[in-house]
Amino acid sequence: MDSSELWGIISQTVAQVARKHPQEPPEQPRHQYPVWHLLKVLLWCTLTDVAPWVLYEKLKSRKAFRREQGLPTQLISLSQYKKRIKEPGVAVALLEFLQWTGARALRALGPQEVRVVAMDLTRLESWRGRDSKAAWGKDSRGFFWGYKLGLITSQQGIILGLTLMRANFTEFNVNTRLIRMAKETIDTAFGKLPVEYLVCDAGFDGEKTYKASHRDLKVPALCPPRRKRRSKAKHAQAILKRAQKQTPFRYRDHQLWATPEAEEIFRKRTVIEQVNGQLKEAPFRIDEIPRRQRGVRRLLSRCLAKAIIFNLAIIANIAQGRPARQIRLWAA
Repeated sequence: MDSSELWGIISQTVAQVARKHPQEPPEQPRHQYPVWHLLKVLLWCTLTDVAPWVLYEKLKSRKAFRREQGLPTQLISLSQYKKRIKEPGVAVALLEFLQWTGARALRALGPQEVRVVAMDLTRLESWRGRDSKAAWGKDSRGFFWGYKLGLITSQQGIILGLTLMRANFTEFNVNTRLIRMAKETIDTAFGKLPVEYLVCDAGFDGEKTYKASHRDLKVPALCPPRRKRRSKAKHAQAILKRAQKQTPFRYRDHQLWATPEAEEIFRKRTVIEQVNGQLKEAPFRIDEIPRRQRGVRRLLSRCLAKAIIFNLAIIANIAQGRPARQIRLWAA
């Protein structure tokens, strides 16, 4: 798949979503150019991995460049683009677009695709000396300076929800948000929730995760316990009774580990690890933080744009009969 082929799919998809959501978000003032116009410029720059000013320089130097790339006839000026891309409405529109692409990919694969849903956080490292908006954080590999990217995916790696936060936040700051995003995407695709399990690592092991899984997805969560208690330890029975009373959802879902199929279902979590690795490799390189896009607000738009391109590439692969996550882009 070359970049021009994928850009054609992106252009058509932006037009379809813009027709269904023609109006600006209610909290935003009216502008000459709708938010979907900005998204088209942002997605083109993200796909070709160039800064916006490079696009406008090419438009000045080559008269046929706009027509060749399928860009709008009347393009927003660079100064206005830089101002408006910082508005909250852009992130809202990107989230709607991500949800639309995820739902479209799910419809192509069928309800069995979301039988098991996986959730995870991954690190995005930054340079401490030049990024004052990041923070120190910790994950399974140790301490780092930067941000954390939260993802929730289907069995074949379709991104159902995404969020970004500073590295000093934990899993319990984003677990309910990711679960809610997945629920909205699946409801958009099928009108119901054909989910059977939510799987995540031990960092999410808390009553808040289990309660959100039962409340929103109506399914148990398979999450390895942070610590295992011995049944013959001192006061073990009293501790278990207190846990059963204070954290009922967590206590109930921990009993699933006694069943033989629990380990097999939990192994499906490896898909989200592969998606994290794929997003950090070429052509996405989601862990590269440009100098002018530091901070959660600015970096979130970039991450959402790359997740949208990832989902659209999966849709193109499904339509052409290729493996879903076999994504190799080259310049046309």
